[in-house]
Amino acid sequence: MSFMLNHRRFGQNDSSSVVDQSRLPSSDSLLTTLRRLLDRVHRDITSASGPAGIQRAVDQLFRGLASIRRDATPEQWREAIAFGQSHSICRVVHQDPFTARAFRKPRGYAGDAVMMDYIYGRDENWEPPVASETGRAIFDYTTAAPASAGVRERRCYVAELLDEVARRRSGTDVLAVAAGHLREAMLSCGIRRRRFGRFLAMDADPESLCEIEKSYGFYGVTAIAADIRKMLTGRLDLGSFDLIYSTGLYDYLADSTAQRLTANLFQSLRPGGRLVIANFLPGIRDVGYMEMFMDWHLIYRSRADMLKLADRVPQAQCGEVVVVAEENENIVILELTKR
Repeated sequence: MSFMLNHRRFGQNDSSSVVDQSRLPSSDSLLTTLRRLLDRVHRDITSASGPAGIQRAVDQLFRGLASIRRDATPEQWREAIAFGQSHSICRVVHQDPFTARAFRKPRGYAGDAVMMDYIYGRDENWEPPVASETGRAIFDYTTAAPASAGVRERRCYVAELLDEVARRRSGTDVLAVAAGHLREAMLSCGIRRRRFGRFLAMDADPESLCEIEKSYGFYGVTAIAADIRKMLTGRLDLGSFDLIYSTGLYDYLADSTAQRLTANLFQSLRPGGRLVIANFLPGIRDVGYMEMFMDWHLIYRSRADMLKLADRVPQAQCGEVVVVAEENENIVILELTKR
């Protein structure tokens, strides 16, 4: 097995340290710090004279919450989340359609395909959702924040990957796992010029599947319904593929589940085929805000953690292994090539 790693940046956010429990803040002091932060941000947002002032306040909220979360124990952070959601600032930030949709989960989960469209809309100049003046200012901030920027970079990465595969050999077969609305198709010449053989877009959300069929069925994309249980048990036989990728699913999978899924997807590759998996890196600036006000909890993985996803892949079958991160250090990508 050969490894290609970004050695210059490999190791950032990857090391663990022993926490000195005696130096951790008490729950009372942490909540006091949180209360002061939320009170100040609430005052600054409600007194702001325009979008720039609102966004400066939200930026302080993002940074402050990330710092508090970093210093808190898991139990303290759970208490902090409950406190934050009962604070008056919660109603203010929920004027943002992006924040509110994640929190209310109309499709049953945060991070749904409509939320991703809110993020992609900045690139496509789509009409933003209706919101108050305050909500629109916060929306413009949250959809430009590091996690959202990483999602846009991830989309571009996959579109470029698809075009690379299409240029190398026409008629290749592709499987997109947990495809959402498959918006990378908008950026891929390979899809629009029908250079693939089979292109299956798999998702468990029927509304997402309808959108895929409506938007990309014309280009030969087939939307199929499947849930993760069938993928994990190997009972979903879709044949073999030259490229399999999943961009948003692994952020929600525990290690054992993720390793099992990786092994099963790898077995569906043809010789020379690639499995591509994306995941958020630890330490993103958005994490405290996402967990407190969006009720959006992800599983973050370092570069070393991504390599562990291949632990159940038969080593004799595994060729090149590549781990890369997008330049802003928000999302990491694992690529496995089958011998």
